[in-house]
Amino acid sequence: MNPRRLLTATLIGFVLVSFGYLALRGSRAAKGWRSPAVAEAATTDSAPAGESGKVIAYYFHVTVRCTTCRAIESYSKEVITARFGPELASGRLEWRLVNLQLPENKHFVQDYQLFTKSLVLVRTENGKQRDFKVLNDTWELVGNKTAMQSYVEKEVRGFLRKLG
Repeated sequence: MNPRRLLTATLIGFVLVSFGYLALRGSRAAKGWRSPAVAEAATTDSAPAGESGKVIAYYFHVTVRCTTCRAIESYSKEVITARFGPELASGRLEWRLVNLQLPENKHFVQDYQLFTKSLVLVRTENGKQRDFKVLNDTWELVGNKTAMQSYVEKEVRGFLRKLG
């Protein structure tokens, strides 16, 4: 067998094994998937009595993060802590970091239709999720810190206005 055919056969074998691995991994992930209603029940059962609502700002990441991912997290956390101190102190706004590679957090990928690391705003009322928004524009705006932080601030304010 000549070297070209050997290389071609090796590459084709690698691709087939990779697809098999991905299919197996996907089927295992599907078995562990929880519907948003189940995830919601698991995370909101302990809502304090009398809680009317809150906004949760989740930054979903993976274990190994690139410079851009770290910048999105840093800029988002900075604007939320600097401009929403009273809301954070009162519990009307929460900042949460979530590693999607931990088994207990994998359901968030389906819950919020995530396709990459993301900042997601979730509005809850009386312990139940009412709506959410994935802030995809952070990826386009991360090169301009001021513009990205203005975008995040505007979206958080919009969600806070929806609270009862």
